[in-house]
Amino acid sequence: MAVTIKALHTAVKYKGVFDLKRLYRDLVEFMKDIDYTDQHRYKWLETYYYEKRSSDPHEAKTMWIWLRTFKKDELAGSAFYKQRMNMDIRCRFLKDIEIMVDGQKTKAQKGEIEVSIRGDLILDRYGYWENHWFLKHFLKFFYQRVWKKQREAKKNAVTTDVYKVQNYLKDVLELMHSKELRGEIFYPKYGLYAKY
Repeated sequence: MAVTIKALHTAVKYKGVFDLKRLYRDLVEFMKDIDYTDQHRYKWLETYYYEKRSSDPHEAKTMWIWLRTFKKDELAGSAFYKQRMNMDIRCRFLKDIEIMVDGQKTKAQKGEIEVSIRGDLILDRYGYWENHWFLKHFLKFFYQRVWKKQREAKKNAVTTDVYKVQNYLKDVLELMHSKELRGEIFYPKYGLYAKY
């Protein structure tokens, strides 16, 4: 059994008008750029697709798309670990509409989209250490003590990649980044630091 270490789990939510087909295509191209897929593996990136159409005009269409990707470190070529990023795309209240872009009609979608991104580091992915008669006694000691610096470095690399995908999706959907929200006051300050 492989050991899964959670790096970062996050989500991007958006409600409005967007082009789902273009978003999906651009997301796959971005995954190629950060080496989570390549020209041959991108066809098997999508592991699940479900679409439900409702007769209720308010509910419209609901979609679920699962993307499963892995990144192999080319420099080390290690069979011991694997960097994994899973994305679940969920669209609700999806309606097809036509919009004008640069004087031309374009098809788009209106509704809610949520992209859940989960980055993990998988150790002993093939179970060699766990199934070996001698090494199985040292697996926990090895990845907690001996391989600690490398484990943290790989975990931070996965976390960085998840942040890259999150920021890319926010840019595509034109959302504000968290660093832009710093300093904004949503409610008036009260107490010691309030300005009168």
